[in-house]
Amino acid sequence: MSVKLEKEKKYLVKAPTSWEQLAVLLDHIVEIKRISQTYLKAAPGEQSGRARKTIEGLSGDTKVVYHYNQKKPTGETGVHQEKEFEITGKKYQECLKHSNPDKCMVEKTRFVFNWHNQLFELDLFKGHLKGLAILEIELNDMDKPVELPPFLKIIKEITKDKRWNNFSLADKRLKN
Repeated sequence: MSVKLEKEKKYLVKAPTSWEQLAVLLDHIVEIKRISQTYLKAAPGEQSGRARKTIEGLSGDTKVVYHYNQKKPTGETGVHQEKEFEITGKKYQECLKHSNPDKCMVEKTRFVFNWHNQLFELDLFKGHLKGLAILEIELNDMDKPVELPPFLKIIKEITKDKRWNNFSLADKRLKN
């Protein structure tokens, strides 16, 4: 089990809608993942964990990976202590039995791409969040300037706004 500091900046973006935007994005793709994550009931005094199923790839060479993940805020904006480890498909199914009844499954397709030697993740959400697009970049130093890709329309930075984290987006009250 690894525990690390996750430092990331997040941006609300307009989902690519033109062939030109998609073509530029696809020119820089490193990886595509289809992600389903379920938030679990928290034990007393603990942060909520999540069970995640990730399908990597698009065709016959796809691979399914399951993870357990738990994030704990550090007090610094955009920085979390993250505990994550791979689990079996059977353990994943067991985790689903302990899903948080106040949360929906979060489903998204993640496009991982390079832009000017920076690795970005563009999440396009499905289900009750369909149409939502969030761009993330993990950093070693939160003060490092980020060169945002010009082919995506950035609406605003949302790093400091907890309403845009996946835990908040999974809230069942947003579904209606």
